[in-house]
Amino acid sequence: MTVAVAAGVLRTLHRMHRQLADLADQLAAGPRAVAARTRQVQAAEAKKAAAADELKKAKVAADQKQLQLKSAESKILDLERKLNACKTNREYQTLRDQIAADRMATQVLEDEIIEALERIDALKPAVPAADVEIDAARKGLAEAEAKMRAESGRLEAEVARVRADLVAAEKDLADDVREKYDRLVKQKAADAMAAVDGDTCGGCYQQITGNMLSEMMLGKIIACRSCGRLLYLPESTASA
Repeated sequence: MTVAVAAGVLRTLHRMHRQLADLADQLAAGPRAVAARTRQVQAAEAKKAAAADELKKAKVAADQKQLQLKSAESKILDLERKLNACKTNREYQTLRDQIAADRMATQVLEDEIIEALERIDALKPAVPAADVEIDAARKGLAEAEAKMRAESGRLEAEVARVRADLVAAEKDLADDVREKYDRLVKQKAADAMAAVDGDTCGGCYQQITGNMLSEMMLGKIIACRSCGRLLYLPESTASA
């Protein structure tokens, strides 16, 4: 095999493997984008659920405070009615003190209810805001899904074309190289080959010997002793 042929075969195969790797990345990009958009929708829905739950708890707390206030007011009315039935000054004064204490407690409850209602007002906007965020996230998801569907057919057709060209190009490999090539491609895919860069491997950048370069100039296909990649000479060198 001449220098130009040996280098040309590997160069072509390397280019095709890199094309396949790039197409695989493009194909994987669609599902990744859809997955990311799905997570955004889920996060927005969880945010809404949390906001709704917090609002619900705030309303329950406010309702409980109002029930406590209603019960306290009923108790005060009951104590006031009992004042007229008191038989001693001591009993009368005890009830008066209890009523005063209960009135102070109701004032505290009234303040707490106002705070609870203010908290509800502050929490209410979070739910519709979360709805807006959900709508935007779902729109983004739909766009990502549509793009993936539109691109997948074209990309899969391109993969099939390149694979067919690859199979045809692999027939130009010598039998004594094909076994090593198949093994390396299975392990490293597009990284199974590398162009020589000066006197170094273009894959791992380790220096290659003068003897290796000489063998390549004679048309032999050799592997880098450091990374194992099959090496080929740049087009300018191979055709010189």
